[in-house]
Amino acid sequence: MKTATFRNKIKKAGEISHGKNQSFNDKQERKALRNFLANCRPFQSFWKNYFGMAEDAFLVDDPLGKKRVDMGLVSVGQKLVYGLIEVDVFNSWGTTFPLNYKKFHALERKLKYFQGTDYKYLTCTFNNRHNQMCCTTRENIEKCLELYGVTEMWMPAIGEYDRVIRCPIDSEVKWFTI
Repeated sequence: MKTATFRNKIKKAGEISHGKNQSFNDKQERKALRNFLANCRPFQSFWKNYFGMAEDAFLVDDPLGKKRVDMGLVSVGQKLVYGLIEVDVFNSWGTTFPLNYKKFHALERKLKYFQGTDYKYLTCTFNNRHNQMCCTTRENIEKCLELYGVTEMWMPAIGEYDRVIRCPIDSEVKWFTI
């Protein structure tokens, strides 16, 4: 269970990305994902291959409620969830991905959105200009969880340890550019 102090530190770090009192406002990342869907053919192909193309599916914000998973691919009337999408921004990533990062990190606290379900799940991280993205799938996160477990990792932005699944940056981490 995370403490109120830990949550406050996450909130303050979010404000660096999104502005004062906007720590969880990821509108720019949601907009960037929609931009990639509209304009990046390789991402469109990856998306179609991963999620399939249900004719009644559309993208919505907060399919499981506020302050939960960011986006979802759902059926008309939102009676069926085809997949979930978590988006974020990596502020240290400008025009080139930082060379010292050898792993893609998925936060352990986000696993609750898909564990125990059959939902497809993507986690997508954008650079600070929102014109580059890397992402990985539920299947890769689960594989890395099984192979490597959860790592407590120091997060300088929040001045605390957080629990992450560390996935090698390999063919299971997909890269896209607009």
